Amino acid sequence: MRYLITGGSGYIGGRLIDELSGRDEAELIVNVDVAAPRRTWPKTTYVKGDVRDRAATRELLERHEIDCLIHLAFILDPIHDEARMYDVDVNGTHASLWAASQAGTEQVLVTSSASAYGAWPDNPKPIAEDWPVRGAPDFSYARDKAEADRVCQIWQHEHPDRAITWVRPCIVMGPNVDNYIVKAWLNGPFLPMLDGRDEEFQLVHEDDVVSALIGLLDAKSPGPFNLAGDGTMTWGQSAELIGQKVRSVSLKNMKRLNQALWRLHVPNTDAPAGNLNFLRYPWVVSTEKLKAATGWKPKFDTLETFKVTMRAKGKLPAEPTVDRPKTPVA
Repeated sequence: MRYLITGGSGYIGGRLIDELSGRDEAELIVNVDVAAPRRTWPKTTYVKGDVRDRAATRELLERHEIDCLIHLAFILDPIHDEARMYDVDVNGTHASLWAASQAGTEQVLVTSSASAYGAWPDNPKPIAEDWPVRGAPDFSYARDKAEADRVCQIWQHEHPDRAITWVRPCIVMGPNVDNYIVKAWLNGPFLPMLDGRDEEFQLVHEDDVVSALIGLLDAKSPGPFNLAGDGTMTWGQSAELIGQKVRSVSLKNMKRLNQALWRLHVPNTDAPAGNLNFLRYPWVVSTEKLKAATGWKPKFDTLETFKVTMRAKGKLPAEPTVDRPKTPVA
């Protein structure tokens, strides 16, 4: 197998290359990223590139006779330049899939997000893959993820003879994750309890993300797949665990404050106000389809993933070590 991975220098991309490069059937892995990786792998070559450059991606796919395109290159943390974020996340997905179409690539895997469903009052609990992706009109990340998700749907319709898989993970956490969501627990002065509602949320450990992607690559299962650890927590429970203050406030007032801070680029305001919908409304997903297609089981549930991450970030004490009793000397 010959793979081309966009965004392979990131923490998920690097872990995925770890797994793939150790396989006997892997002949070549081409890592296309704007940033060079911090380490090297066997069978892997790095190419500095931009996912929006469709011609360059097509040339790489054809020259290296790639069997599988894995598209991981996205901007995760919200930025104030929403046009650039759209260009990378949506146009970059379109360009990568166009290149795969022209090059005749047989297998494609794209990482989307459970946020593509949006957080809405009428969302079912849990959300299955046939529920529409509605994003969030006032939150660029979720809005763009919904649109990129639709690009995958169109590509599948236009290429029924090829396998495209797109994965919708919930919040990804773990010792190596340092995104704006983790920072909200680390640096936020308080956790807002919006309109008196303490909604549930899910987490998935970075290791379980990689194992799920490997399972889907092996199964070549087409279509969308939700990805989450087992179980849920509430936002209030998460705050209580790490000793974070909780403040009861209306969604309307919190959005006004958040939007003003975001516009002023105030430190520790890492997302626009639309992100608050994901604290207020449900967006818990079902993983039954993924488990049935691949036999995947997460090693960490939501609570364990939260604790592992908070320990690594110093918000929870390390697990106590238990000394084994010494064998008595005869």
